[in-house]
Amino acid sequence: GWSSNNKYALFGAMRDIAQLVSYEIPMGLAIVGVVLMAGSLSLTDIINAQNVPFILAQPLGFLIFFTASLAEINRTPFDLLEADSEIVAGYNIEYSGMKFAMLYLSEYCEALAMAAITAILFLGGWRGPSLGLPTGSLIAGFLPVVWLILKIFAVFFVIIWIRSTIPRLRIDQVLGFAWKF
Repeated sequence: GWSSNNKYALFGAMRDIAQLVSYEIPMGLAIVGVVLMAGSLSLTDIINAQNVPFILAQPLGFLIFFTASLAEINRTPFDLLEADSEIVAGYNIEYSGMKFAMLYLSEYCEALAMAAITAILFLGGWRGPSLGLPTGSLIAGFLPVVWLILKIFAVFFVIIWIRSTIPRLRIDQVLGFAWKF
């Protein structure tokens, strides 16, 4: 924002820094709750520790993590910098064509990655009901992958659903929400 010699980019960078500081602390604390329950930082150990998915054991931690992750990937209602409905819509003034398409694709990849992290930390990862299949069968070998993909797409669906239903917040609302609640 500073290097572009543009006051609007500088304001956007300052808003981004304020938003970053506000949501990173609650997100870190929500992850610490998961790590304390699992007793490890290893994602495999976190999944194996979830006899009961952590979303049931820590519903508030899940809501805090999910809300902060929406702010992390700049999705609605926290897309303050790339506000598509405003006159100057963030990166839309800098990129067009394939550069814009790649940037837009990277945002969806970020949302997919955050859905995967959410599925691993709070939904039990690849663990799910075995459906009574024999242990050595080929289908039983693919079942954990299917469970993980279903959980990732369920979280991704919720991310898309929230984007289409909740209006964007103002910067003062985001900061107040992150620091007070």
